[in-house]
Amino acid sequence: MEVSIRQSIPNYDLHHAILLYGSGRGSTDLVTIHDVALTKAGPIIKEGRPATKDALLQMFEGVEQHVTRPLQLLHPDILAADNRCLVWWVPAQSRRISFSCKELGKRAAVVPHPALVFAIINYKWFVFALDKNQRPSADAAISVAPYFNVWEAGNICAGSTALPKGNQASNPDAWTNAFFKSAFTHPNVQTKNGLVKYPTGVFAFWRDMLDGKFKEFPTECLVGTKRTLKSMLAQWGKESVNA
Repeated sequence: MEVSIRQSIPNYDLHHAILLYGSGRGSTDLVTIHDVALTKAGPIIKEGRPATKDALLQMFEGVEQHVTRPLQLLHPDILAADNRCLVWWVPAQSRRISFSCKELGKRAAVVPHPALVFAIINYKWFVFALDKNQRPSADAAISVAPYFNVWEAGNICAGSTALPKGNQASNPDAWTNAFFKSAFTHPNVQTKNGLVKYPTGVFAFWRDMLDGKFKEFPTECLVGTKRTLKSMLAQWGKESVNA
């Protein structure tokens, strides 16, 4: 018996086009949606109309239903994730940290670090500290990360740091390693006791850390934000949708 198996390939027609306009490379200042006329000479993009955020979100949601994603095993430290946001935690541990600034010079040492929460939201990079070395629950208190090059709101000034790309862009370990491989150059938080609570200031704190004064990270030096992980996730979720 002869059996013929044929794969049916559907025919697709171009119906709509989306055009992005920007004042410079990498910027998008205007988005328009256009119908497409199919002619013997080929498809012609017709006059467009400005796109609204609701229309674009509705369109992307419709497209997403037709995109097949492979089943993936999640990294065990991931706390939350969607198409635009990745949040994970890092247990307290000793890591190498390096500095390059006038006050501390060029120094590096393996020192204890607190448990941390990292987040990537629409290509923005954040880090916060935890006062307990355990996977955080929704009610876990969030503290300011005690590092140079980090703002009080948690956003990281990446500078010349080599950021993960390609397949590594969704790998939490790659982002964590990139953070600690960078040289910390200056404190972005300038207010007294704004970065760490230490009687002689932030430079003295990190000098003592580099000198090996603490066997474990002194969590009593962390600066609280009066925020919980739940409230941070809610904020990041809104930023993810509204970007």
